[in-house]
Amino acid sequence: MTKSFSLSVADVSKSFGPTRAVIDVSLDFRAGEIHGLIGENGSGKSTLLSMIAGIHTRDKGQMFKGGQPYDPVSPAHANEQGVSMVVQELGLVDGLTVAENIFLGKTDQFANRGVINLRKMHRAAEEAFAAWGISQVPLDVFASSLTVEEKKLVELVRALSTDPDVLILDEITAAFSHNNRTALYKLLAKLKAQGKLILFVSHNLPEALQLCDRLTVLKDGEKVDTLDSKGLTEDELKRLMVGREIKETYFYTPAKNENAEPVLVADGITVDGVLHNVSFELRRGEVLGLGGLSDSGIHELGKVLFGLTRADQGQVIFADTGERIDSLRKAINSGIAYVPKDRDTEALMVRATIEDNLCLPSVDAFVGPLGFLSPRKRKKFAGEQLEAFEIKASGIRQAVNQLSGGNRQKVSLASWLSRPNKIIILDSPTRGVDVGITANIYKLIAEVKQQGIGIILISDELPELIGCSDRILIMKNGAVARIFERAEGFSENSIVEVMI
Repeated sequence: MTKSFSLSVADVSKSFGPTRAVIDVSLDFRAGEIHGLIGENGSGKSTLLSMIAGIHTRDKGQMFKGGQPYDPVSPAHANEQGVSMVVQELGLVDGLTVAENIFLGKTDQFANRGVINLRKMHRAAEEAFAAWGISQVPLDVFASSLTVEEKKLVELVRALSTDPDVLILDEITAAFSHNNRTALYKLLAKLKAQGKLILFVSHNLPEALQLCDRLTVLKDGEKVDTLDSKGLTEDELKRLMVGREIKETYFYTPAKNENAEPVLVADGITVDGVLHNVSFELRRGEVLGLGGLSDSGIHELGKVLFGLTRADQGQVIFADTGERIDSLRKAINSGIAYVPKDRDTEALMVRATIEDNLCLPSVDAFVGPLGFLSPRKRKKFAGEQLEAFEIKASGIRQAVNQLSGGNRQKVSLASWLSRPNKIIILDSPTRGVDVGITANIYKLIAEVKQQGIGIILISDELPELIGCSDRILIMKNGAVARIFERAEGFSENSIVEVMI
């Protein structure tokens, strides 16, 4: 493997108004390596990579590729020079099909006298999925109908379709379930063996240590250090990232009463083609983990439990009142909170302010004596949540679309977890969130569990499920495969065997 530098940045800086996102960063990247960038939310990782990918222009500094000056003015220009990126946030055009998204801006190769040959384009898309060993998704459906995971698979194929020599992956594995994550690891090993440079961002420190040859730590827009991953420990990385020791991870405490009465009952839930006769009970004061592979139905089940998707058969019952939960309004009125996986589309008003997003689920709490919303109460509440969840922003009036992905997730979590809840449904709550706030989320889960609140934790992260849950329900092909009890011992190997 060649050790020559294939890409370099020298004293690069970028600011957004008064916010200094990247400050005088210099780095050298080698051909044939997987180089990880890690740091807290808002540390500058995504901004630095976006400059390399031509998404943002730098304010100062220089970049070099193959020893020559490198100055992309757009992502398309970067593609032409062998650099492709899968961004952290969703990057597809919802009104186009999967095949059209893959070849967006490059459809001329399928045109004859100005008419695009759709069959030829679909065949090329199929070949691209197969060539890279990536699970194919339907090619003729609109991107808006895809799950977060499917969208990320399409974005990955699109990035690879240009056969880049520099592939940038910003938090892609956070959207993947076990099977697609394993397939990606194999693909990255193949690309590395071919001499490609992979720039890899992940908040999953064990994953970063396992995959990456070297790791660069960023903090508050500045480079802290670049280290060989061999011999590094998670604790050392956490200390470099946040400047303090973070040793506790899951804060698990046993349920007060393992035989507590149910607070939510799912009875024979069936959604044609998706879920099949799913039945279980959520007990008061327990964390029930839901896990499975990409086609297992765990994320779809979360939407049914919150009344976002109506079941074709079966019912969801709120045990306190016996009421059937078949609408969003009934779920909220029953004290059920839901934090979805797809934050930008389903959880947030990205063009609205942080204050608006934080206050919306709790709007009734801000009504004054004359029936009007109290600006003072809203401002006080939003400020408290901004501080409690350590959201990095210029203030509560900043628009959500100006935040990093991790800070958007914090807004999504804060808006729901700050309400008085009886049931909390968390779908991938730590996706794109740094180790510091992840620890805070796990601690919060343990605390609210002790208040008798039932928690459903939907996650593609097995260590997270094992570390947080009292019971783990594994789904396969839309049906319940098995429920594991903590008393019998959680084994990652045995859980994976049931999944696959």
